[in-house]
Amino acid sequence: MTVLAKLNDRVVEIVKVQRDVAFSPQKNWILICAEPAKKASTAVRWVPATTRFEWVREFKFGFEFG
Repeated sequence: MTVLAKLNDRVVEIVKVQRDVAFSPQKNWILICAEPAKKASTAVRWVPATTRFEWVREFKFGFEFG
């Protein structure tokens, strides 16, 4: 299953949701990939879970990216 979301007029993939991260004492983070169609993309970054997405949808493809 792939979870895609729209953030700042771009479609991003939600890769992981994590409560604790090593770089911040703040709780609840989301790891997003800004280039979900690109194989092994390095365009990933953490955003706070308070980030407001325009929409979030689950997709189940007959194949998986990667």
